Amino acid sequence: MDDGPSMLLERDREVAILNAVVDAAARGDGSATVLRGAPGTGKTRLLEVAAERARAAGMPVLAGHGRELERQIALGVAADLFAALLAAADPDERRRLLSGPAAPAAALLTDTPTESAHPDALPLGLCWLAAHLTGWDTPGAPRSALFMVDDAQWADAASQRFLTMLADRVDRLPLALVVALRDGEDSSDATASQRLMTATAGPRGRLLTLAPLTAEAVGRLVTAAFPGPDPALAEAVGHASGGNPFLVTELLRSLRADGVIPAADAVAGLVPETVLHSVLARLGQLPADAARLATAVAVLGDGTPLRRAAALAELDPAAAERAADTLAAARLLLPGSPLRFIHPLVGAAVYADQPAFARSRAHRRAADLLTADGEGAEKAAGHLLAMEPEGDPDVVGVLREAAARTLRRGDPGAAARLLERAVAEPPPPRLRGELLIELARAKLIAGDLAGHTILTDGIELLDEDAVQVRVRALGLLAKARHGSGDPAGAAAAGEEALRLLDPDDPGRQDLLADYLAITMFHAPLRREASTWLRPVLDDARRGRPPTRPRLLAQVVLWLALAGEPASLVRPLADRALAADALADLAEQGASLGLVLHALVIIGEVTAAENAATAAMAAARHSGDILAYGYGSYHRALVHLNQGALTEALADLEAARIPHEAGWTAASGWNAWLLARVLMAYGDRTGAEEALRTADRYPADSMEAGLVRHVRAQLALSDGRPAAALEEARAAGRHLGEIYDIDHPGLLPWRTTAALAAHHLGDHRLAGELAGQALERARAVGVRRDVGVALRVAGLVARPGPDIALLAEAVRTLERIPAAIEHAHALVDLGTMLRQAGRRTAGAQPLRAGLAIAEARHARPLADRARAELRSLGLRPRRVAVRGVDALTPAEHRVALLALHGQSNRQIAQSLFITTKTVETHLARAYRKLAISNRHELNVAFAGSTDP
Repeated sequence: MDDGPSMLLERDREVAILNAVVDAAARGDGSATVLRGAPGTGKTRLLEVAAERARAAGMPVLAGHGRELERQIALGVAADLFAALLAAADPDERRRLLSGPAAPAAALLTDTPTESAHPDALPLGLCWLAAHLTGWDTPGAPRSALFMVDDAQWADAASQRFLTMLADRVDRLPLALVVALRDGEDSSDATASQRLMTATAGPRGRLLTLAPLTAEAVGRLVTAAFPGPDPALAEAVGHASGGNPFLVTELLRSLRADGVIPAADAVAGLVPETVLHSVLARLGQLPADAARLATAVAVLGDGTPLRRAAALAELDPAAAERAADTLAAARLLLPGSPLRFIHPLVGAAVYADQPAFARSRAHRRAADLLTADGEGAEKAAGHLLAMEPEGDPDVVGVLREAAARTLRRGDPGAAARLLERAVAEPPPPRLRGELLIELARAKLIAGDLAGHTILTDGIELLDEDAVQVRVRALGLLAKARHGSGDPAGAAAAGEEALRLLDPDDPGRQDLLADYLAITMFHAPLRREASTWLRPVLDDARRGRPPTRPRLLAQVVLWLALAGEPASLVRPLADRALAADALADLAEQGASLGLVLHALVIIGEVTAAENAATAAMAAARHSGDILAYGYGSYHRALVHLNQGALTEALADLEAARIPHEAGWTAASGWNAWLLARVLMAYGDRTGAEEALRTADRYPADSMEAGLVRHVRAQLALSDGRPAAALEEARAAGRHLGEIYDIDHPGLLPWRTTAALAAHHLGDHRLAGELAGQALERARAVGVRRDVGVALRVAGLVARPGPDIALLAEAVRTLERIPAAIEHAHALVDLGTMLRQAGRRTAGAQPLRAGLAIAEARHARPLADRARAELRSLGLRPRRVAVRGVDALTPAEHRVALLALHGQSNRQIAQSLFITTKTVETHLARAYRKLAISNRHELNVAFAGSTDP
């Protein structure tokens, strides 16, 4: 009657598969297996089989267990998987495991987790932690591992998301993931459970559904218990147990306890629930202390220490030990400590047998015991959820604390459930409004629109003197309304909050920054928002800028767009990017982007590049993929302005990492930038595709005007000047009339329109537009814009091109990092000199422009320069695509990082890609560079040092 063999009857296929997946992981081939079945079908025993196989092979086994009372502990099961491993690791190994993109996992495994930018940041960090554990990216054989989770249907929702994400990645990791799911139970996250099963549909996945025992197997067990039985007895036992291995065993154990061979007809009337009642009957025959201890374990849950169970049962240590031994002898508890029932069904039966109010009172005492033992509010909260409300302020306090920690760990749904229970307690009247606001915040983060109504109710219940709480609530309401498509309502809430605060209140600046982020880019609200921003801008001009980084970022951008000189804007940008402020800005990626874009607009591209690179480095260190992608986007903008097209495309590729992970979607801004880079490359089809795949954006949004300008440039290059003129002027009107912005550093629409009018033969309009462009560029004083305007003015001048203006454009652009614009000016100057009959003078700028264009991969410009040189009777050689110039952006980026001494593993972490991908890029780069190893990269790159 040993449970082990009975639980493996007719499980030969499952045992063979589990042994095979463990052996495959030992060879480096990962897989994901889900065991699915009713309680008692042997899932736990099969997990033990997998663990035994893994330990025999020397593989570490990381085990977790879902528990019904702990479903609100965000990532609790995931933390259980790694806790022992990290606790045993020395400091150097712990740093390695938690390095790079695994860094977010460190917050989970400490007492002070921090709120992540995205709910999947911690689960993804744990996936990287799993990868680092296996040594997937270090030389030599990988260290395979077994990850197994029992009762995953009770794992918290965030842990279920982690398991799903890990299952999606097992094809690249040498680990076996085995998860047991119980049928017929509510899941913490039904979608995640379904996705987990779906993840097993791939070539590295398996879904094993455990069937009931056949009549033959039941007969074997009956024969083992009662040699030579009536065949009808086996049939009756099979019917009563439903073929469930555990219930068969328990039924036979109860029948044997009677001391006689039972009659088949006495068993035939039993049902599975009756079988569990026999367990309670056995318990009722034991001493009272044993029954009290069993009840305590049922309330506290499997895995509870004997000391704690004894305290709940009100037994002294000696009596508790005797009771535990008695329960083990009766096959109700497993021997030893911590205390566990022989099977969860036994614990469930003992728990259900207690009167409802007695259970409630026991859970209240259990919560107190956990709190006294320092187990944390989240574990205590599981018991508080199971007790009847009684208006206890202490209960409300524990639930609020647990909800706050759960929210920080990325499970707003669980936090909302805890807060709903706190509201039902109920809280003291003075706290009800605050509690509703906290509940609304959790629901809104979880995407539950009911949070709007709750938030409004909470604000109405606040005391008049609770100004700061009201302000925070109104700020939350503003964000909620904005996110639900009600910008006007959002603005109203933001303005109400601003009016509640004194001008010198320290929280007002951040509140104003949030308000401006909602309104300044929304055309109907911008005029009112400008009245709030104007005095802040005026103060900044007088030397009194904001002290809070996020508001300062707004000021920096709007001063730049207003055409203020770099001498004013640059110091403010430096202050916003100071080391102590960078972390604040990094939490608000859009704020950092405002400063970086402002630096580009005022021509401070080197400062913008350095700041973007620093932001990317910080994101790599923290493992924040979203921040890394955002920094990559803005560095791509910098590289485009510098004329570094390969580097710009490499950065744009990195900027897509969050999109490919499903976290964000592309936008008009992404399309605008990518299309511009591809146009310079000569990939007109790619540029058009970039614009077609852009997300929908409001017709009155700022990016709508920017995208129209790109379409104008595409039309001009395609020989459609009429369309180009219409789109360029429309883009200028869009930003000028809606946003009151007229800055060539953001939208040089006049130069595009002037060239279009020139090609149409409307020389008067072309000259007028070019003159306005040059006047505006000189007014803002950015050399790049002045150089471009000089070049266009020289081209469209009448009665013919103005070579002096073109030469001035060359001189202006050669002094700044704007390589492609400089090359354009050189080629235009050379072309006009040739057309003026100054053939010898024209050859030199044409050759210089060709050299720059080819080095920067600006193919259309290079082709035009080459054609002009041929018109002079020269035969410029087409540079072969080889060496460094032949590298793709991704290969170029990886090779440069290798040149700077980074290992393949470090490169993979820096770029958030796999080591295998790094190896592939390097192998291709070596072939194109005609080298065999990284030591030869210095010669191949000939001094290139910018990674």
